[in-house]
Amino acid sequence: MRIRQLHCFVVLAEELNFTRAARRLNMSQPPLSTLIQSLEREVGTELLSRTSRKMALTRAGEAFLLRARNILAQHQRSLLEIDEIKAGQHGMIEIGTTGSILRGGLADLLATFCRDHPRITVRIHEQSPTIQISEVISRRADVSFNRSIPADDELAYEFAWREELVALLPDTHPAAGQESVSIRELRHDAHVILRPDSSDFAAYVMSHLSSSGYRPRISQQVVDAQSIPSLIVAGFGVGVVPSAIARLTSGPLVFLPIRPDPPVSDVFAVYRQHDQTPALQVFLKAMREVLGKPPGGDRS
Repeated sequence: MRIRQLHCFVVLAEELNFTRAARRLNMSQPPLSTLIQSLEREVGTELLSRTSRKMALTRAGEAFLLRARNILAQHQRSLLEIDEIKAGQHGMIEIGTTGSILRGGLADLLATFCRDHPRITVRIHEQSPTIQISEVISRRADVSFNRSIPADDELAYEFAWREELVALLPDTHPAAGQESVSIRELRHDAHVILRPDSSDFAAYVMSHLSSSGYRPRISQQVVDAQSIPSLIVAGFGVGVVPSAIARLTSGPLVFLPIRPDPPVSDVFAVYRQHDQTPALQVFLKAMREVLGKPPGGDRS
């Protein structure tokens, strides 16, 4: 049973006249008659009763007409969806990120994208940076928002935004009332840090602490910066975190700018080289517009 057969049957059922139906279908009457006879053989019964004076649907034909119209409508919707997917107006984007990046510029970017492209489904996966990159390479994710530049030749990356790092202190800390704090002022404190081997970003934070002329005393090591505030509230010391952690963080905590020489964190969008998936291309284009980046800004 073919779509063409169903379409011809529906038109004939509406016209109940071979001549008019053939005219609507832009075909001659004999091929139309052949198509209908073939369809009736497939379903095993007559769909139309024919006499020299008139044509009418049989009871089976009336029931089949409802189904045929539904099938044709679903077929048309499927074709439209395929066109939308090809145009990047429909589909799904799988995004890997960390909680701290999601709290930062990514949350606002996704809010704008979902508003402007409601037919593209966005799925967020909170993962460690290493797993994010692995997921993109294996095509289980489309794009990763990461604080490190990938070294893999299969990947391209774009600078997305820069975020300043801040000192996170309990509100009982002697420096809590200051406008800013230096890393050296925290030399006597225990530090909650990202595990240095968990990412290039974690190693960068540790090197910044060490460059201040003292070896920080480490109380706890974690793999996600979002865990640091809870540990500081619990009395494990102080921390240096992306400023976005301050968003939606409550409790007896103080976020202070680090002066002088504030450390910074660059966030990159990472995706597969030459990936022309329509929905991904729409997302990257929207990202560049929202973030004010020039088109085609990818690097590898």
